[in-house]
Amino acid sequence: MERGTRTDETAPDCERSGFSGSSRARLYEFLSYMFTQNPGSDFIQHLGSVEQIAKLERMDAALREHGGGEELTNRLGILMSQIRSLRDADQKGLTRLREDYVRLFRGISSNYGPPPPYESVYRSETMMSEHASEVRAIYREAGLEIQGTEPPDHIGFELAFMGYLCGKEEKHREDGDLRMARSLASLQDDFLYNHILKWVPQFCRNILRYESPLYGAVASLTISWLDIEERHVDERKPGSP
Repeated sequence: MERGTRTDETAPDCERSGFSGSSRARLYEFLSYMFTQNPGSDFIQHLGSVEQIAKLERMDAALREHGGGEELTNRLGILMSQIRSLRDADQKGLTRLREDYVRLFRGISSNYGPPPPYESVYRSETMMSEHASEVRAIYREAGLEIQGTEPPDHIGFELAFMGYLCGKEEKHREDGDLRMARSLASLQDDFLYNHILKWVPQFCRNILRYESPLYGAVASLTISWLDIEERHVDERKPGSP
């Protein structure tokens, strides 16, 4: 059963989860990147760059400043350590990373890895179910169109969409358009509750079964972050104290 959409007057205010819209956007966009990029040489170079490490350090500082919690900051710290270690990885380590990516994200077989990261697969046990149609319609309503052949309910698209909404919300607040900002905040709650929270935590728990150092750290961070987001969504449900 879907949550009811709230009126502007009852929609959530900014500083959701204790973080600014830009902080939430950056975290969602980073997680989306980690779940979608094939770990080739460009991926390794980008992740290990001075600029990217500095961004992660700023993200870590923001989480600590705004009370992200020990579990969340610890898991980000573990992921940062894994990313730094990639700079010194030998060919065997890089080959293992690519094998992990194929095993965890391509859905080759049930004996080799988890089901692939699509909402339809986790909620309907098939590709391109009504869940894919629903999220595509939501993207379009927000002015976005998925390019290419990848189904719209891929984990990377759904997390990137949340990042987009967070950034748009903050921009409207800065411009003084609180009505639109509150509408975007409500859309975030609805998309989390009706889509992401229905399957992404389970996918991440599946990843943890395969003992991949990098992707296990990404999955753990995602679980912790969505747990925080879910608690705040629950607090804002109509009728909550």
